[in-house]
Amino acid sequence: MILSLRQHADGNWLSNVGGWAQSANLRVRNLGWGRSPALPATSLVIGNLTMDGHDHILALKSLAGTLPIMLGDPRKLSSEERKEFRRYADWLMALERQHRFMSFRQDLPGFGEPATGFWDGFARINVDTQSGGLVGVFREHAAESSRTVTVRDLDPDATYDILCGPDRRKVATLTGRELEEQGFRVQLHKPVDGELYEITRVQER
Repeated sequence: MILSLRQHADGNWLSNVGGWAQSANLRVRNLGWGRSPALPATSLVIGNLTMDGHDHILALKSLAGTLPIMLGDPRKLSSEERKEFRRYADWLMALERQHRFMSFRQDLPGFGEPATGFWDGFARINVDTQSGGLVGVFREHAAESSRTVTVRDLDPDATYDILCGPDRRKVATLTGRELEEQGFRVQLHKPVDGELYEITRVQER
């Protein structure tokens, strides 16, 4: 039925998730992981995560693997919370303008189905231009507090900056070959947490 809907719509309200916020974030990522091989990730609308809910930025990060639309009442947010959402929204929109990453989604090598006790993640690399894109990495009660992340589908001879979140804090500068073979290290201290990374090709001067 979902495939039939896809013939006639740009987006499909795939499912709603509910319950405790952290487990809901996991279910969002699990739905994205399971459905995106058959349907474009940006057409997958997953509902019920709210802007004014608990751990709302982690919810936004989880939704960035599909179509990041959230419910809720922004009037209930503090001024600082609204500013934080704006920073993430502006950053993701700028990334979309630069890389058109929303048309793509790939699995991260070595990261499997999102589940309790493990790490999970996604890549959204523009494989046509190889200019870069977005990478999401999540820890879900895994024993290890750090993981090495490798990224495929980039120009092996080009140089890329790896930048963390809307602050664009530089994590590393690596070639596409180094990103695929060596990767970069991610450390998340909280048992349940996640981070988004920008991958951007360095322009030659």
